[in-house]
Amino acid sequence: MRPGPEEGPLRRVLAADAAQEDRAEGAGGEGPAGGGARSSSSAARPSRQGGAADAAPPAQTAYAAFREALRQPALEPFAARLQDGFPGGLRREEAAKRVHRFLSGASAHLLSESPAFAAAAASEEGRASVVEGLEKFLLTKLHGKVFAGEPADAAEDATLRERIRGLCWLDCEHLGIPPVDPDLLAEAAGQLREMDNYRAPHDKLVVLLNACRVINHILKRTVAERAPEATGRPLSADDFLPVLIYAVLAANPPRLHSNVEFVSAFRHPSRLVGEDAYFLTALQSAVAFIRSAGPKEVDLEREEFDRRCAEALASRADACPEGPQAATAAARALELAPEQAARLRARAAAVPLRFEGVECAAQLRMGDVPVLLDEYRQMAALLRDVARGTLV
Repeated sequence: MRPGPEEGPLRRVLAADAAQEDRAEGAGGEGPAGGGARSSSSAARPSRQGGAADAAPPAQTAYAAFREALRQPALEPFAARLQDGFPGGLRREEAAKRVHRFLSGASAHLLSESPAFAAAAASEEGRASVVEGLEKFLLTKLHGKVFAGEPADAAEDATLRERIRGLCWLDCEHLGIPPVDPDLLAEAAGQLREMDNYRAPHDKLVVLLNACRVINHILKRTVAERAPEATGRPLSADDFLPVLIYAVLAANPPRLHSNVEFVSAFRHPSRLVGEDAYFLTALQSAVAFIRSAGPKEVDLEREEFDRRCAEALASRADACPEGPQAATAAARALELAPEQAARLRARAAAVPLRFEGVECAAQLRMGDVPVLLDEYRQMAALLRDVARGTLV
């Protein structure tokens, strides 16, 4: 029942510098390369009248309308086919091909054949809303089968998370960037951590775009403060990528490897364009740098680099004797052995989640409450077993 993420830069981050945003070329949410690529999402842009944009109509409203149309009796067989019959255990590439083929055919069918979507088919915005809604509906239902579905994904997530812990001492000087406002950095890092809270590829992209727009704001403000005569110059990837790396190190997002791979594979290629594609590629580049960074990249001697990494890992372990992040079920899940992770996925997939698409309590009936509470008890027991290390 989680709503979609808020789109666009956050008002409290950008409002203080609205005047500077008005003067800067490229204001309005354009990519840092300065090419003017617009996001294929419906994310809000900074407003010329008042700092951050008033939020565009929330994505959840459009999705709720899509779900309501899909509940038409004539579409019940179609909706059931969306959810059933998808085999588990497919390699990511094959699963993505099947998903994309189905989405292309199903969206064309809904828009051309279904009276429930006739009004949407009459406009470009309506057609885009149906395509987005269909992708979100399908990938939310398939999430347990296709997210982190490769045998090595859990280990890659744990390795990357530990690598970031070991590099948490890196600062602006090591990355060749000017000092960054810690409040803005925390805002970007918080958005990156939100990626793991959503199931649909587009929702994950929205929070990534929010983080990247905060970083763009950091860069524009830094340019204005350090070199006022350069205000308004196009920002480049050389400006942007080091700050994104710094934000990723500050965030250490949960299941970062799996989230990046999931979005890259399952976002429909026709929708992965513009800002979406640019910033996803930038995040992939940041992850690649973090995986391979050594003393040469941060201008340190090998002995000093290794010492700092070891001290960072030791200090995190000392703070939590049972392991760096063992205090939460989410962190323990990242440390599960492959066979335990498989059991966790199987138990989670067995919970029917009948109310996942319910947008508010008003849509529930009294008879739904016992079923809802039973699902809650199943999920609570699962989380408790993971947190205690008693998963069987």
